[in-house]
Amino acid sequence: GYTIGNGSETKSTINGIADTGTSLLYLPPAVVKAYYAQVSGSQDSNTYGGYVFPCSADLPDFSLTLGGVKQRVPGKYINYTPAQTGSSTCYGGIQTNDGIGFSIFGDIFLKSKYVVHELSSTPRIGFADQPGI
Repeated sequence: GYTIGNGSETKSTINGIADTGTSLLYLPPAVVKAYYAQVSGSQDSNTYGGYVFPCSADLPDFSLTLGGVKQRVPGKYINYTPAQTGSSTCYGGIQTNDGIGFSIFGDIFLKSKYVVHELSSTPRIGFADQPGI
C-alpha cells in the first residue's frame, strides 16, 4: 500500500525493483495521480513529459508499505529538479510507470535509505531509514 502525507494508507499491491541506475520513483498511474492531487499547482505536462509543479510547492511525504513496514520518502526529495534552467516550474521525482509493467524504486526512494542486499539461498532486500529522515 501507500500513504500520502499524513493521510490513511491506501491498500494496493505495488510490485517493483530497486534500481540505483534510475533517478526517479516510477509508480502506477493511479498512485501518481493521487499524489499530485495533493500538490497545489501540479499538472501532468505534455511539454515536460510528466508531472510538474511550482518549485515553491510544499510537497507531502510519500510512503510505501513494503513487507509490512512503512518506508517514507520525504517530500523535499520528491522535488527532483527545475523543469529547465531558471524555471520556477519543477519536475517531480515521482512519475508514472506507463508501459513498463512494474514499479521502479530509483534514487528518489533509495537516497533516504540504507539498503541491504542478502544474496543467500533466499535472496532478499532490506531498507532502513538513514539518520535524520
